[in-house]
Amino acid sequence: MPLPDKYRPEKFDDIILPDDIKNQIKSWMDSWMRHEETKKALILYGTQGVGKTTLAGVISRCYNLPLIEMNGSDQRNRENMKKVALMAAEYRDLFNYEQNYPDRIILIDEADNIFESRDPAKGGDSGGISELLEIIKNTLNPVILTMNDFYEFKRKSSAREIISLSISMEITPYKKRSERNYHIYIQKLLERLKYIASNENIKINDSQLMEIIKKDEPDMRATLNDLELYRGGNNAEDAYRDEQESIYYVVSKTFKSGNYNDIINSLYAINGDTDFPGFYMQWLAENAGMEYKNPEDLKNIFDILSQADIYYNMRIRDYSLSSYSMEIAGGISFEANERNEHYVKYNFPAFIKNMSSRKGNTERYNIQTVLEKLALVNHMPSNEMAKYLWFYKFIKKHDRKLFSDIIKILEITDKEKNALE
Repeated sequence: MPLPDKYRPEKFDDIILPDDIKNQIKSWMDSWMRHEETKKALILYGTQGVGKTTLAGVISRCYNLPLIEMNGSDQRNRENMKKVALMAAEYRDLFNYEQNYPDRIILIDEADNIFESRDPAKGGDSGGISELLEIIKNTLNPVILTMNDFYEFKRKSSAREIISLSISMEITPYKKRSERNYHIYIQKLLERLKYIASNENIKINDSQLMEIIKKDEPDMRATLNDLELYRGGNNAEDAYRDEQESIYYVVSKTFKSGNYNDIINSLYAINGDTDFPGFYMQWLAENAGMEYKNPEDLKNIFDILSQADIYYNMRIRDYSLSSYSMEIAGGISFEANERNEHYVKYNFPAFIKNMSSRKGNTERYNIQTVLEKLALVNHMPSNEMAKYLWFYKFIKKHDRKLFSDIIKILEITDKEKNALE
């Protein structure tokens, strides 16, 4: 299980935030439990990865109330908002209808991504915000909204009335690095990471932990993802972190720069081997949805990435095709009509993160990487390929030359080769 999921906070004491923020949230929930609420909703806003959705889960667990969630992957139009959120907000459990306290919490995740578009061709959440306002006005249960860009949300129709019915709180461990809260936060975060590293048998010193903290804070998700890269304790991870920092820069340039030659020059400046384009495309695929919201733009971008992936997978036959894939992927932003001009903090690709976590079990990791390489040339999923692994073991035993050719073509390492014993 990835570290951000395994060590997700379960109670308020687990959350590294100033006490005044946690106390305000508790006061708001306590007013609901006493049926004395004056504000119907709680708006939690802040940078991505700071823990807004996690905080909503903690509130749910601490008050023993189920969390009814509608997130950014759902189409939040008028009808769907009615079906999901409105029913949950306006109705109570039939067996506890007479009670004065709520029986659930409603979470509208990424509420700043709801926009009013009456044109279905634009793929908008038609009527979503105005319907959200009605939900908050009439709710019998507490409503929590999370947002990355609170100030952008304020400009939308009906948003100001929603805000007037809500308590708005910026979720941040500190305001300025010169204040006392910053030093308290860094110390508590260091203690938390040392505990996790010890518990997971990750060999890392305080200096390395501080490097992670300084780069990623206050994004707790990114912090734990980077800590996971040290699992196994080998020096190769240091080079991998340097490559990650470089890839972050070139991914941002790919999405935002209008100069194709500049993008390509940056790519070749950090391209170290034939596997780099795949690494690069994983970053693009993971974060394209954060940079582009127009469905047509996303379709065009993933069409380009699909074409690039075809060339990348053909690198086994011709290494030069690996560079072609990178150059194709580098032009994805030119297929988008609506570019995002705001700052975006990118997510580490889930696929690479999962592969990294597998390294804790070396044998399992080597078997999985062999299966994925064999699956690629056999045009089947790796889990299906596992059924035919015996065939390659048979070749290894009875035809050494053929097996040696397969090893060379698929770039199977010595450790991976041992998995075929």
